[in-house]
Amino acid sequence: MPILLVQIALVIILVRAAFQTIRHFQISQPNWLEVIFQISVGIVSLWLLLGID
Repeated sequence: MPILLVQIALVIILVRAAFQTIRHFQISQPNWLEVIFQISVGIVSLWLLLGID
């Protein structure tokens, strides 16, 4: 049960990071530090979700 909850949380984090990245690119002058941060959060959550060692 806890593993399933963590996986659901990681999927939510990944989706939110992707959504925020897309929103930042729709702005005429995006905050590049925020874009890079959201991309890195998405990469880390995907890495943990897939269990890549």
